Amino acid sequence: MSEAPNLRERLQDPRILVAMGVHDGLTARIAQQLGFEAFYHGGYAAAAHHHGLPDIGMVGLEEMVESVRRVTNVSTTPVIVDCDTAYGAIPGVKRTVHEMERAGAGAIQIEDQVFPKKCGHMEGKQVIAVDEMVLKIRAAVATRHDPSMLIIARTDALQPLGLDEAIDRCNAYAEAGADLAFVDAPGSREQLAEIARRVDVPSVANMSETGKTPALTADELQEMGYRVVIFPATQTWVFARAYEEVCRELLRTGTTAGYADRFASFDDVNALLGLEELQRVE
Repeated sequence: MSEAPNLRERLQDPRILVAMGVHDGLTARIAQQLGFEAFYHGGYAAAAHHHGLPDIGMVGLEEMVESVRRVTNVSTTPVIVDCDTAYGAIPGVKRTVHEMERAGAGAIQIEDQVFPKKCGHMEGKQVIAVDEMVLKIRAAVATRHDPSMLIIARTDALQPLGLDEAIDRCNAYAEAGADLAFVDAPGSREQLAEIARRVDVPSVANMSETGKTPALTADELQEMGYRVVIFPATQTWVFARAYEEVCRELLRTGTTAGYADRFASFDDVNALLGLEELQRVE
């Protein structure tokens, strides 16, 4: 596999970077084959697919590191990794950066929620003090060994404290050394535009299709000034609906033949998984 540009290099390109959600080796292989320039390894998808759990802080660092390795072992595409609250205070931040670098992360995202955190599109979120999060960002920057790895600071202050506070927090985190900033769960096009305009570092937009934020195209977000757009759990929404439908069909008819036109073939999946290359090595 040829090496892809790292994320810091890619962001020199003025085109917005579209990061597709992946959570395992299969989704990584599919997304890389189709040409995505970046992946987003989200906590929601990892908790749902690997553990059958909601995104409420129940999945820890070691589980996320192992999940990231399943992606980086089969792909050279740069991966943005959702690291929740960095799994603790300053020692947790340092260990998170160290372990995610070893796992091959191209960027790590740390948020300012109170632990146990919640998915950014859930109600009832709380955030830590700005100064506490600033220290976390400084620790992440200081611990980083590979200068090409990006530090993304996410704030969840919009819901409990308002837009101005969320933007002020992003700028404080940028001053502390964050490479990109991310206000989660804006509720309108106007909020999205104001965030991109007022935040001092490149901004990340989250297109979580079933969440609170309106769906905009990558071109629309680029025009606003966003540099990265993530689709963190697209595969989760698609899989949950498609798998439920085929299960219902099997229970109703005793066969999955009615879905035959939706199945990837045995040979196509084996090719996707690299079977021919492995057999050639043997």
